[in-house]
Amino acid sequence: MKYSRNKLNNTGEILISEIDDFFRYNDAMNIVDDWRKNHQVPMQELFRSVSSVLAEAGVQPSFSSQRLKRMTSIIGKLRRNPDMRLGGVQDIGGVRFVFPDIPTMERAYNLLYGVELPNFERANEPKNYVNKPKCSGYRSIHFVYIYHSANEDTDGLRIELQIRTKLQHDWATAVETAELISKSPLKAGIGDENWLRFFKLISAIFAREEGMPIPEQFSDFSEADYCREYAAMDKQGHYLMRLGSLIKAVDYTEQNSFEGGYALLMTDFELKKAKLRHFSEDEFSEANETYKNMESRLESTKGAIVLVSVKDMNELLEAYSSYFLNTSEFIDALSLFTRECFIKGYLKE
Repeated sequence: MKYSRNKLNNTGEILISEIDDFFRYNDAMNIVDDWRKNHQVPMQELFRSVSSVLAEAGVQPSFSSQRLKRMTSIIGKLRRNPDMRLGGVQDIGGVRFVFPDIPTMERAYNLLYGVELPNFERANEPKNYVNKPKCSGYRSIHFVYIYHSANEDTDGLRIELQIRTKLQHDWATAVETAELISKSPLKAGIGDENWLRFFKLISAIFAREEGMPIPEQFSDFSEADYCREYAAMDKQGHYLMRLGSLIKAVDYTEQNSFEGGYALLMTDFELKKAKLRHFSEDEFSEANETYKNMESRLESTKGAIVLVSVKDMNELLEAYSSYFLNTSEFIDALSLFTRECFIKGYLKE
């Protein structure tokens, strides 16, 4: 790699310290940005390899995407996990495949677990947060791959692959949207206790629907218990109403379509609008430079920005619905659950 683990760790320490030396801090930011930029090539290569494996086996994802991790997310992760240090962060480049249901996701998992991908080796055993959800309720499966290349800038870089179902994805994007409301990292299990309890319960409801393991705290719940607990929580906190009120039209900076290349997607929390700028495949350097410059000017409490790559506008809307403040599919899933609770008599009008 271009930067040693020790160099990265020291750089990370500068980013999360209370240092008031502008030049040292700016140098550290430039190193992290350059290191992040180097993940683009192996990230794209992993995406193509996984796509090929799935296509050859006839496994069709609902959608897929790839992204470079936001600087605010990098810094936030280091502050929450001081023992990790920057050199240990493994998801700077991230690839995600979302599948329609558990059987399709499990088939994809078995394929990927058993195959060797060109120029990559699996760093460790996949982390299966579907069989054992995180304390926040987060469910997904994470692979981490080490990239091998003759180019010393990219050799040894690590890329994370996430696979999950559509229902798991709807939950995760709803949490990310709620993070914008509460201004806290709910997915990491930190923040407003009411939101955290709500999403833990919904994760258990969705896990039960998919026939997957349920957290111990809900293991004794009957279907009626889930219905009544959910109804009581939402009546008190109005969570669905608060999430639904955020759905707004998107304000595009260039055009109303997106076909390949890169999308620089920014959400303005105060105006409740998303802005999109499109870059072609050969404009990555310009896209990354714009990403870096806009990140440095954006206050994390007022907005969020991410540089992503998807094949078209539909995938962008599905994969990054939280940036469009859109939780409609999450709301639809819970509306269906509520309707079934009434039909079965667990709830009364």
